[in-house]
Amino acid sequence: MQGFRVASRFVGAGLLDQVVIATANAANTLLGGILLPKDQFGALALALSVGYFSMYLNRAFVGDVLLALASRFEGEHRGRLIRNGLTTAFCSGLTTMVVFTVLWLAWPHNGKIDLDELIWLVPFTVPLMLHDTARCDYLADGRPEKALGIDLVWFGTQGIAIIVMILTGQSSAGGLLAAWGIGATAGATVYLLRERRVPWRGNPKAWLTETRHLSGWFTATAIVAQVQVLSISFLVAGKLSKIELGNLRFVQTVQLQPVQNLVAAIQGLLVPRASRAAADAVKPGAQGAEAAATLRRQTRQLAIAFAVLGMLMVAVVWPLVSWVLTATHKFEDAAPLALPIALQGAVYLLQVPFTAAMRGMHRARMLFVQYVVFATVSLTGLSVGASQGLLGAAWGLLTGSATGLVCMVILYGYALKSVGPPVATPATRLDATQSA
Repeated sequence: MQGFRVASRFVGAGLLDQVVIATANAANTLLGGILLPKDQFGALALALSVGYFSMYLNRAFVGDVLLALASRFEGEHRGRLIRNGLTTAFCSGLTTMVVFTVLWLAWPHNGKIDLDELIWLVPFTVPLMLHDTARCDYLADGRPEKALGIDLVWFGTQGIAIIVMILTGQSSAGGLLAAWGIGATAGATVYLLRERRVPWRGNPKAWLTETRHLSGWFTATAIVAQVQVLSISFLVAGKLSKIELGNLRFVQTVQLQPVQNLVAAIQGLLVPRASRAAADAVKPGAQGAEAAATLRRQTRQLAIAFAVLGMLMVAVVWPLVSWVLTATHKFEDAAPLALPIALQGAVYLLQVPFTAAMRGMHRARMLFVQYVVFATVSLTGLSVGASQGLLGAAWGLLTGSATGLVCMVILYGYALKSVGPPVATPATRLDATQSA
């Protein structure tokens, strides 16, 4: 009973942590859709897409590696990984600051694709990277309640900044982006002070040397993923309009982003566990066999549970979101998007246990292959479907998600063949018999 209560608190803290950080991230899109005219909201969506692109690259290069690798170590080895990862994230933030400034200066400040608001993210790229890395540090160490703490600091600080902006009548895309960055700065500062870490005392070169078998492929996968996300934004804005992009992003935020945040929360809890099981699975004898069986059983049971959850979600969320969008009038023309986006969310849920297992087994190259397949089919489906309008584009994206799920399951089955203790060769068995 005591073990169940501990496990419940652990899972509850992990899920609540993701709810908090997801709300902080979604506030920009949700409040932007409510407070801003549609053309300004489209510009906000583009700036956020570029900002998320940089954050997710940093997460792939640092945060995801911490989840998959640091969870296997303790003591000084783990401390060194965290220290080097934090400095790598710090350097990533500085580099992003320069890139965003150059991009903002060089980009034409007119036309359909508008990056005027990007400049508001420049002062906050470093704390955004540090905070994301801090969360992964806590999750890899099995301390989701600590991650929840710094995320509450982010959320509270951002909320205060937004309230001040609204009360002073200064609502704008830039104000929302600045509030987001100020929140991240507060959260990262609390982490650094609490853990007594200095973000520039590590060694990025040592990080790359020790983690390149994961960080290289994780980063390549993230590049494909974020290029796909950016391509969706630019294709919709270019082929259709900024208003259509705003419609798509608003429905995705309301309907799909909560699912993606749930996925991220569960991944943060499952990947360290799967990583330890995969590491134990190579040990000889009963211990290795039991660890391999645990990994398989966890994946199978979660796949069944998420399949049921996905079906329930579609049955409830699709009609509800469609009704709400129609009733609000401002986004009533986006109501038909509710069904394909609900189905896309169900596909993402079903893929969770397979992705967690693959990350835990360190099958980074296979994950890259899967994402290339997913992105290629998604963008092709989007381009073809856009000829029928925004609804056709949404169904095209669903086609890519379904194809990606099938590819992930196939690769997972292949990876399982090498999981388990090494099989003794005839010579090894003969030696053992003679020794006995």
